[in-house]
Amino acid sequence: MRLCHSTDGGTPAVYRHLLSLKRDTDNTVLYYQQKKLAGFLSVYFFYEDACEISLMIAPAYRRRGLACQLLKTILPLLEAKDLTTLIFSTSASFCDNWLPAKGFSYQQSEYHMERDSYETRLIANPSLVLRKATMMDLPILFELDMECFPDGNINMEERFTYLLNHPDYTILLGLQSEVVVGKLHIHWREENTLFSDIAVFPKYQRRGFGSELVASCINRALSLGKIKLALDVETSNDKALNLYLRHGFKTTNIYDYWLIAIEKLQLAL
Repeated sequence: MRLCHSTDGGTPAVYRHLLSLKRDTDNTVLYYQQKKLAGFLSVYFFYEDACEISLMIAPAYRRRGLACQLLKTILPLLEAKDLTTLIFSTSASFCDNWLPAKGFSYQQSEYHMERDSYETRLIANPSLVLRKATMMDLPILFELDMECFPDGNINMEERFTYLLNHPDYTILLGLQSEVVVGKLHIHWREENTLFSDIAVFPKYQRRGFGSELVASCINRALSLGKIKLALDVETSNDKALNLYLRHGFKTTNIYDYWLIAIEKLQLAL
C-alpha cells in the first residue's frame, strides 16, 4: 500500500476494519510472485445490487494483466450474489486511461480528510442537544436519509439495525427543542474514528446546525481520548468541504469512483 501511495500519489479507498473481520465469503484475493505480494483485491457489499472494489498492483508488476486476472477471480462471487454494478475506486492522481477503455464510466470524486489534534471546538451559543439513536428512532433515520441522500441504494432497515446494534458504531442525533434536526454516524476504529452520514434536514439547513453537530462530535470523541478523526466528502460539495476545513480537517487523499455493469465487465475481461 505504501509503494502504491508513493508511486500514484494516493491509494484507492481501502476499508481496513473490514479486512480484519471474518466474512461469510472469500472477499479478498492476494496475488504473490516469488513470495512477494504483487496484487491485492477486496470487494465490499455495501449495496443491494452493487459492490465496491479496492484493487492495487505493486508498481513493479504492472502492465502484466494482473488487474484483469484478479477481477476474473472475483467475478464468480459477484455473479453468485446476483449483482448488477461494480464500483471501482482509484487515487485521483492515478493514470486511469485503461478504465474508460474497459467500459468504466466516471461517477464522482471524494476527498479523504483527517484531523489529528487535541484542540476542542468552541461552541459559543449551543442550540443542539445530542443523544444516541436507538431502534425507536428508525422512522426519523429513514426520513433523514431519504431527504438528504435520495440517491442511496441501500436497504435502510437492514443497515440501521446493524449499525445501532454494533458496539463499534454510534449514531448521534442533534435535537433542538426535542425535535431531531440532524445526525452524524461515528465508527470507532482502531486506526482512527470515522465520521460519516452527516445530515441536516433541508428545512433546518443554513442555521449553523451542521457546524455545531460536527463540533459537538469532535469534542465528544476527544473526551473519549479519540484524537485521530477522519471523514470523506465529495469534491463538488464546497460547502461541506469548507465546514470540515474550519473544524481542522485536512485532505490526505482523493478518490475517483468509476462504475461498470457486471455484464459489461465480463465481456471486457
